[in-house]
Amino acid sequence: MASKLKKGMIGVKAWLVISESGQSFVEEVGKHSIMKRTGLPARDLRALDPVLSYPSSILGRERAIVVNLEHIRAIITATELLMINSNNPLIVQFVEDLQHRIAFGNANATPPQQVCLYFVIMSVFCSSGKKKIVHRSGFY
Repeated sequence: MASKLKKGMIGVKAWLVISESGQSFVEEVGKHSIMKRTGLPARDLRALDPVLSYPSSILGRERAIVVNLEHIRAIITATELLMINSNNPLIVQFVEDLQHRIAFGNANATPPQQVCLYFVIMSVFCSSGKKKIVHRSGFY
């Protein structure tokens, strides 16, 4: 449906949104709406564009963290994680694991954005080494 854009809906993309409770849904949102929602400038959103070749990075901003690491391109806010919707099997598995981690594993009351960032980094690290993430006591 994103390919059949109406007039005035240029730049609208399907974003996968994972809430702080672990619930996920797809939302079609434009670039300007994402900028307003996250407080990010347009230049930071360019790092998430799959067409452009940006080096791996984690950008910490006042209201959000922009993550561009291998197959994971996401925006982490205090209340949600936004990813450009993808059917990539690595992304699907990552989302399922993250939802489980948020829903059942946050016994230490760690803020959701810290759980998300840590899980993103560990997921990328483990996928490059083909290792599995193992939960240890304390912080994830």
